[in-house]
Amino acid sequence: MDAHQPAEPNVPVWYIGHHLPTPNVGINIGTLEEEISNGYDMITTYITNANFRARIEQATSGAHADNKAHLYIPSLDAEEVNIHPGEHIPQVIAFTSSWIDLDSEDPLFAHVSRQVLAHELEYAAFCGVSTVVIEGPKRKTNVAQYAQIIHTTLLKGSYTQIHVHLPMTEEEGVATNNGEIYDEFSMWDVWNTIRTVCKYNARLSLALRIPAVLPSRHLVNRWFAEPIRTLLIPSSTFCPNPKGYPTFSTAHQGLLTRYMKLRPVPYILISDTHVEPTPVVAAGSGSRSKPRYEPLGYLVYLRHLQKNQPPQSTVERFGAGYQDYLQAPLQPLADNLESITYEVFEKDPVKYDQYEKAIKAALDVRDPNETIIVAVTGAGRGPLVSRALRASKSANRSIKLIAVEKNPNAYVHLLRHNRDTWAGQVTVVKSDMRSWNPPFKVDIIVSELLGSFGDNELSPECLDGVQRVLNPNGGISIPASYSAHYTPIMAPKIHADILSRRSDPDAPETPYVVMLQAIESLAENEYIHRAWDFHHPLPANTMSEAAALGGGFIGLGDGGNDHNIRKSKATFKIPRRGVVHGLAGYFESVLFGDVELSTRPDTIDAKSKDMISWFPIFFPLKTPVQLPDDSEVDVTIWRETSERKVWYEWSVEAFTKGSRGQRFRVGVTELHSSKKNGCLM
Repeated sequence: MDAHQPAEPNVPVWYIGHHLPTPNVGINIGTLEEEISNGYDMITTYITNANFRARIEQATSGAHADNKAHLYIPSLDAEEVNIHPGEHIPQVIAFTSSWIDLDSEDPLFAHVSRQVLAHELEYAAFCGVSTVVIEGPKRKTNVAQYAQIIHTTLLKGSYTQIHVHLPMTEEEGVATNNGEIYDEFSMWDVWNTIRTVCKYNARLSLALRIPAVLPSRHLVNRWFAEPIRTLLIPSSTFCPNPKGYPTFSTAHQGLLTRYMKLRPVPYILISDTHVEPTPVVAAGSGSRSKPRYEPLGYLVYLRHLQKNQPPQSTVERFGAGYQDYLQAPLQPLADNLESITYEVFEKDPVKYDQYEKAIKAALDVRDPNETIIVAVTGAGRGPLVSRALRASKSANRSIKLIAVEKNPNAYVHLLRHNRDTWAGQVTVVKSDMRSWNPPFKVDIIVSELLGSFGDNELSPECLDGVQRVLNPNGGISIPASYSAHYTPIMAPKIHADILSRRSDPDAPETPYVVMLQAIESLAENEYIHRAWDFHHPLPANTMSEAAALGGGFIGLGDGGNDHNIRKSKATFKIPRRGVVHGLAGYFESVLFGDVELSTRPDTIDAKSKDMISWFPIFFPLKTPVQLPDDSEVDVTIWRETSERKVWYEWSVEAFTKGSRGQRFRVGVTELHSSKKNGCLM
């Protein structure tokens, strides 16, 4: 079995490094080439060696003897460092000295540690090292001090990426020996404090150590939401298979498969590959000692796992590069979309299959002896037109088909399509659907105006406007209805991205379309709340009232769109402490009869498995809300409208419960509003 990077197509790329065990190993091009020849992609080294530590210990010992409160540490010299600039440096990850104690209760040693860290980081940057791993706090009682030093360090550095090295969970025995109650989330608490103090700095990430015994699923999910850039895997994490080779448990295999889907893909660092001989019992021969595994056995096994990763799903293949990438929602009425945008939508076979089923089902309930008038409104480049023609053929129904499109460029494409593909079977109309006024009534209106929240691309307003042409005697709208859904989530990577957009003051109040990946649903049982619904066609009395105020037309009068205002308030139970960074939004839609669409993670497989046209929507919070264990979150969201615009407003409140069940508010956000970036009508 090969220990080198697999060359087969469709095998994911994993960067696996060797974490060298001692701080006294100098690194040069020869060291790197030897490790690469073994199959590693990179190596690690400590920036300084035992000579530097000896100098610091001697200096601090003397300072303590003289009762000094401060001590100046001169910079490094040539005999105290393990690395030098060279062409090998891009494949080196540097570790700061493990004996540095940034959170020391001893003011002198904390001051010295701060200087030592600065010297090591400055020298690593001089050498061109891009990634430095810093040991996490040594105690949980002084994390703020540690975090303040890291924050100051990040402000000084220009490009170096800092990875804080933390275990996935504190060992239960360690907590007990310290007189503490074991809490598996305690290490996450430490990290949460560090990254919060450091204001979600984009150069601050995690180097997470994977234990031999994994914690609960809840903690595994929590770490997945964090910015993991390095996975440290000690040799003790592996277990022997029947032939005595190192392997992972099924749980560890699942964890690695999941974590290696993060973007960017984390580095893997294998450590402690040269272990002390351990007693091994051989059948019939008593006890003997030998190395547990061959040193390269760990790497060989990880390459085996790499080559045998499950194939990407349809959604994963389509979404490659879009994970946690923020996009502003489309403005289909205000903007004329480009061909490439339509093309992306048209790659979704599931959506169009469902639409074809819905159109056929709608045709099936019509009189087979009549010619049925079908209008595809907002036809784009015509995929629904093609599906309507197919549905009429399979339903054996005669139809008159009209394609209505306001985009003048897409209109040209439709004319060409009608000439070359549809054999002139389609009447192509260049018009905004809301002002289209044909001399006949339409039996079936088909549209694909849904957005990531269902109504956020103004499907209600568009379908209200075109309802005037729908046959009042049994006219059918496809879709017939759609609903918006939301849940509070932890999304630190997305929050950090929004914070970095300093040139855009509206970024924290803009709903984004995003393929959510590195997130955690905080609600109990991952509950998602149904906010509101829209149904089409509207009841005649509602339509009459709106029309009297100018509703349903391009120029709305005051109050003409009030029937599309919505409000929702929901309470979510939060069993485990965390941080709310925003709301994840989804939608469900009934196209016709039992043909449905869904983007909800808990219903998409049952209703429209592998549908890729819509990513979820994300409503951010300017200031994240910290939640204690067993808390509750109240989320209120409004859909607002004026004569020319639709927008959302939202707020979040956090509560804890008293001994008698009363609720105490422990956090509240300001009112967020996307009015400045609302969808124009």
